[in-house]
Amino acid sequence: MAESESRDLYRFAVLETDRHKLPDRIKAAEDAIRIRASLDAQVSSDERMAIKDAMAALLAMRRDSLNATR
Repeated sequence: MAESESRDLYRFAVLETDRHKLPDRIKAAEDAIRIRASLDAQVSSDERMAIKDAMAALLAMRRDSLNATR
């Protein structure tokens, strides 16, 4: 998976305003980022840090989304 594809899916999740679509956007971004991260030799240390930050942000979004539906 190309870096730009996982980055786009992350952006779509971050910018999603429909709370019903948000869980699917988050999952798509997480899946794409995990695939990208699995390409060890092709991922720079800077990108690894960005991946870590993105996954943390998605986790926070998932938690916020769950709390908003309660």
